[in-house]
Amino acid sequence: MPLLSVLTPTQAHNADHIGALWRSLAGQVLPPGWDWEWVVQEDGPRPAVRELLPDDPRIRYDALGVQLGGAATRNVAMARAAGDLVAGMDHDDWYEPGGLAALVRPLAEDPAITWSCGRIRWRNPDGTSWVKPDVFPPGRVEPALIADTFVRTDDFPFPASITTYRRAHLVAHGGWPAVARSTDAVLLAAFSTHWPGVWVDRVVAVYRRWPAQHTVQPADIAIRDLPHVRGVIADRLAAERTLTASDRSP
Repeated sequence: MPLLSVLTPTQAHNADHIGALWRSLAGQVLPPGWDWEWVVQEDGPRPAVRELLPDDPRIRYDALGVQLGGAATRNVAMARAAGDLVAGMDHDDWYEPGGLAALVRPLAEDPAITWSCGRIRWRNPDGTSWVKPDVFPPGRVEPALIADTFVRTDDFPFPASITTYRRAHLVAHGGWPAVARSTDAVLLAAFSTHWPGVWVDRVVAVYRRWPAQHTVQPADIAIRDLPHVRGVIADRLAAERTLTASDRSP
């Protein structure tokens, strides 16, 4: 039976909402013939998140025992995953009903598709929410379109953290890159330069904004805006095109 592995990196000091993610995951129904597992990888020296999780055979928890950071934690989770597909999901977000099926279906139906992503609903601390307008039409996304869009607009078109990948392609690509922040965006921009994907025509997940999350802290925002982080996507795209042109020259 084909399997989807949902990968969730977590840390004990801010895993407050991981129970909500589990409840959303437990209610997901995948396309016929598919099953899923939840690979929870705790980053830090003192394992603590396991006690927040229910006793369910679909949950595969492990703790690193050291502090390695987001990219390394995701890569360890990917190495443990048994799925044909892997889907990223942060511990403070959750899936909408039917969201996982919508992400799996394009890859299940077309072997040429190597990744899928969909809209998210941004939920603010006061309970209000909004959905970012589509940057381009739903459906097949050709190679390099995401990176080109970022370089042209200085804005990332997709909520990259919830992307679903073919595991074999992701392993061959090298997994999550060692950048200070925006790891998911840098990964999807580079990965999608080589292989086509699908932008799903629906809201598949909710992105929670809350005071203690990493990505709203001033220091985190400042790091993401540094040229050596934001420039990775543009530099990599330019380098790949230079090398490709050089390879094609007589």
